[in-house]
Amino acid sequence: MAIEIKRIAETAGTEISEIQASIPDNEIEKLINKIEKANKIFVAGAGRSLLMLRAFAMRLMHLGFDSYVVGDTITPAFEPGDVLVIGSASGETGNLIEIAKKAKKIGGDLVVLSIFPESTLGKMADGFLRIPAYTDKLPESKENKKNVLPGGSMFEISMLVLLDSMIIPLGEHQNVATNKYFNRHANLE
Repeated sequence: MAIEIKRIAETAGTEISEIQASIPDNEIEKLINKIEKANKIFVAGAGRSLLMLRAFAMRLMHLGFDSYVVGDTITPAFEPGDVLVIGSASGETGNLIEIAKKAKKIGGDLVVLSIFPESTLGKMADGFLRIPAYTDKLPESKENKKNVLPGGSMFEISMLVLLDSMIIPLGEHQNVATNKYFNRHANLE
């Protein structure tokens, strides 16, 4: 069984690399620029996608950005000049569409990470970053190819790897060395 698990992990790693390689550089640059210019950065998602975005908000906080998770009790008001980053594989998650509408009405920027640019969230976005991974919420197609891992794992993991990788250049732009991230890390646990 261990050999099979290692084979699955190796296949998943290869598939994640292929997904990362297919993400257009200009979309990544646009997201970095929006984050650097934002007054505050908010993240929103559902299920495991939200967990990946929570990790991103935490890393942004380590760099000194004002970053928040929508729905947390200490999250402040969203205002013009802020950016909302939403991760949704399908781009059709109902509560995220409502959150996006509110953010747009307030006058902030909306960045969406999704598989489908023509989704409701994709069409609303000021910035869109396509992560071409599989989601089992939609039928298999040329755009939605099944991978080795179950469910939306490839989207979620690919989003996490991409966002964590963005922390390195963002840290350089903020003049925060990677070995200094933990100065702002939680220390009461």
